[in-house]
Amino acid sequence: MPTPDPRDDWMVIRSDLAGRIREIRLELYGENGGPLLASALDLPFHRWAEFESGMAMPGEIMLRFLMLTQADPHWLLTGEGPKFRSSS
Repeated sequence: MPTPDPRDDWMVIRSDLAGRIREIRLELYGENGGPLLASALDLPFHRWAEFESGMAMPGEIMLRFLMLTQADPHWLLTGEGPKFRSSS
């Protein structure tokens, strides 16, 4: 029996994360809001599009994304729990 390649797990994790960041963008900025979100994050749109397609997002940009959108980090990583942090 062949040994599973651990890189396959990372590909699934990255794909799932990309889908969730896209979901947040769609909910907050709409179907054509990618350029608006990219601008709010001080990024060129093509960089944002790369993140939505599965490219790894640098930590600094992830932190800015979390602060800007109020996305819940646990939901973003796992898809479990509330999508957004509650206002306290």
